Amino acid sequence: MVNSMLSYSGLSQRDAIFDEHGFSSVSRPSQMSLVKGTEDSGGSVVPEKITEEKEAINNEMDSIMGNNTWVFADLPPCCRPLGCKWILKRKLKVDGSIKNFKARLVIQGFKQKSKIDNFDTYAPVVRFSTIRLLIAMASVHSLIIHQMDVKKTFLNGELDEEVYMNQPQGFIMHGNENMVCKLIKSLYGLKHAPKQWHQNFDEMVLSNCYLLNHADKCVYSKFDDYGKGVIICLYIDDMLIFGTDQVQVDMTNKFLSSRFSMKDMGEDDVILGIRIKHESNGIAISQSHYIEKVLKKFNYFDCTLVSTPMDTSEKLMPNKGHVVSQLEYSRVIDCLMYDMTCTRPDIALVVGKLSSNTEDNSSTSGWVFLLGGDAISWASKKQTYITGSTMKFEFVSLAAAGKEAEWLKNLLLEIPLWSKPIAPL
Repeated sequence: MVNSMLSYSGLSQRDAIFDEHGFSSVSRPSQMSLVKGTEDSGGSVVPEKITEEKEAINNEMDSIMGNNTWVFADLPPCCRPLGCKWILKRKLKVDGSIKNFKARLVIQGFKQKSKIDNFDTYAPVVRFSTIRLLIAMASVHSLIIHQMDVKKTFLNGELDEEVYMNQPQGFIMHGNENMVCKLIKSLYGLKHAPKQWHQNFDEMVLSNCYLLNHADKCVYSKFDDYGKGVIICLYIDDMLIFGTDQVQVDMTNKFLSSRFSMKDMGEDDVILGIRIKHESNGIAISQSHYIEKVLKKFNYFDCTLVSTPMDTSEKLMPNKGHVVSQLEYSRVIDCLMYDMTCTRPDIALVVGKLSSNTEDNSSTSGWVFLLGGDAISWASKKQTYITGSTMKFEFVSLAAAGKEAEWLKNLLLEIPLWSKPIAPL
């Protein structure tokens, strides 16, 4: 246990915050700053990592206070304030080294009551199919792909509901000990924080002549009469900007930076665990670093390589008598599903078989859509009911694939770079 040399007398082990992956236990900060150079209970100097985590907490609090996230207020009658906690995390680079330490003040939004202090909570995110489609178009049209990140994303949303929160322990202001924080802007952990952020971004972008793609409401475009412009692709706080030239990208970068606190990531590299690599004959996407990480995590890094995902003649049978860790198995399947969803259509059928009921006799539908020779959308999933004939099975599969084709067509229709009209299905 790490005991910080802080002036707050009420600090105890109950106030320590434990990172999920066992990085450290860090005591809550006291007042408006933290004392550097701490010692543990045995008098030994605490590793430098602890000091960096404390600095991350101070930086987060500075951002919150500078953003006017809350005001002090008396708690109204019959209201219960929500609690909050500090969550610490270390962000890693692709090679596994530590990039930086992050601290977030997270409100206990799980205690919110529907229709009382939160109403609509839906917030869209861009589909992976859309990301792959835009990357394929970037390869065809030689677009520049620029990557940006929104800092303190959920602190940008304005709240419509009244939400009250206890003062963060360690940052209780003298003279206002009995008051609570009335949130003016959203905070991490609120159920409707993602919705408020997306609504704020959406209104800001649309008010500056960007056009919303109605097939995917996280895609925005802006082109002039000469065919020059940009496409913005947003996944919560991760952003890709596809531009016809560097001037258009720089203009968009400047515009976004004037409205939000942005981090310029430069040329696209890794987004959502997907590595984007520009080659002489096109653009390649991969997750080799992610796969290596998964293999090491489950102690399969030295396993024997094979050329195919599965022997198709092998029939999976229900497990009888073999001891299997269900939690570890589900985690392995979860990792494989993410890899399959992002970049690996070749393992879709196998992952589907491994994650489904082996005694289910329903048929499997599947499809792959290509653009410019590149796979942009794929699926392999069980049909929801058992069909009585091969013809019925094929019609059910056709209907599912047809829905995806119609959606892809609508997505392309609203991208200015795509030649129109598109032939009907």
